[in-house]
Amino acid sequence: MATMIKKRNLILIAFVVIAIAAAAIYFLFATPKKTIDVSKGHISKIETMAQLCAVEIYSEVPVLDTINDKVMFAVQKQKGSVSFDLEKMKVDADGDTVTVTLPQEIVELYEATEDNSWEVIDTKAIGSMAMFRSDKFTDEEENMLKAHIKENSRRLLYRNGTIQRARAEGARMLQPLMEKVYRKPVKVIDPTPKGIYY
Repeated sequence: MATMIKKRNLILIAFVVIAIAAAAIYFLFATPKKTIDVSKGHISKIETMAQLCAVEIYSEVPVLDTINDKVMFAVQKQKGSVSFDLEKMKVDADGDTVTVTLPQEIVELYEATEDNSWEVIDTKAIGSMAMFRSDKFTDEEENMLKAHIKENSRRLLYRNGTIQRARAEGARMLQPLMEKVYRKPVKVIDPTPKGIYY
């Protein structure tokens, strides 16, 4: 019995020694891990853009449009702004009055991010082969439709006077701001009061 216990202990000790030796050999001869050298980060170019925001836009746009012989009726909520890059304005500070020329407007328009910002009400295939095609829009077709909506909405901002009001508001806000900077009377000139793309 005692011999049997000694044999078990010897087998157990031998097993532990073999496991330690195997682990040592593995770690000794294993391929080294690849190292990654990380250098200090640096900034190659910084562009600052001082913007004057004249108008914030929020609207719900009804959509009725056709893509690839499919028609969609939907509603899109849009957000955006009309602003001006102050670094691009022309300033003439000679004389007693500073003359500032209002720069081109920056029109940003996006689909809102809140719930139900894009609501499809109905879709239908049209044309002679409509009964053999799906009414459903593909993602690509829906993106094409949204690009149309954005372009049409931008055009509408020029036609309905939103851009004109934004430019007038921008000029009104810019005058006291520049008077504080130059400590002189300021005259703001707007060469395109209805907008650059009107």
